[in-house]
Amino acid sequence: MKKLVLALAAVATFSAPALAADLRAKAPMRAAPVAYAPSWTGFWISGGFGYGMAQLEHAEYNLPAPLANGLQVSTGQDASGKGWLAKVGAGADYQFAGPMGNWVIGAFADADWSNIGGQYSMNVAGVPGALIAASNLTGQFRNDYSWAVGARIGYVALPGLLTYFNAGYTQAHFEQTNYFNTNNPAAPLATGISLGSHTRNGYFLGGGTEYAVSQLPGLFWKNEVRFSDFGNQTHTLVCTTGVGCGVGNVLTQTSRFYEQKATTELVYRFNWGGPVVAKY
Repeated sequence: MKKLVLALAAVATFSAPALAADLRAKAPMRAAPVAYAPSWTGFWISGGFGYGMAQLEHAEYNLPAPLANGLQVSTGQDASGKGWLAKVGAGADYQFAGPMGNWVIGAFADADWSNIGGQYSMNVAGVPGALIAASNLTGQFRNDYSWAVGARIGYVALPGLLTYFNAGYTQAHFEQTNYFNTNNPAAPLATGISLGSHTRNGYFLGGGTEYAVSQLPGLFWKNEVRFSDFGNQTHTLVCTTGVGCGVGNVLTQTSRFYEQKATTELVYRFNWGGPVVAKY
């Protein structure tokens, strides 16, 4: 028993300094890490491509429409078009806390260069005063560029995912349309009748998502669908030289244009800090 007591005393004597040193070297306790999410507030630029589909509703008159004495001389046939587009844009957003989480409001402007077009026909009745006798006239319309300004509101579904709705003003430009007599489809005949290049004004409604590319902080992938309505417009068809020209004859066209576009873009946000990280 005496030997056991002596042995325990010896162990205590030699281990006490080591324990004291251990206690002195122990690191102080740190606060638990706090996670934070980057803010959507700030400026951004974008670029990408997409696809568009269009609908053109039209009717032709031998006097300016819709005057009471404007005689309709064609049975307007609705036409459709389609094509690819390239798009660029820029804007600014502001994030704020609201019901059910974080929301984003913003303003933007964008433009696209496109090849959205198609072929359409009009059956001109053989009536006095018409620009041309009874004929099937065929032309090719093409929307070659557009621009828009608008605002959007979005909901931050996840720290790196924004869903949004947008709306605003848009303008589209159309190239000149030249009409051919297609009474004989195998040998279309130039008429000299054309609709000059022009612009159309309207509004758009759309929506989409933006998703953070976690490997490259500040880079986002945006997908959007947009519908545009350019309303009714009346244009005078002109005749230079050809079988369709006649003295004192005037032909006007009243039409309405709709367009739908689906785009995919890369967005760069200048103030984005990257994905959620731990901050001490």
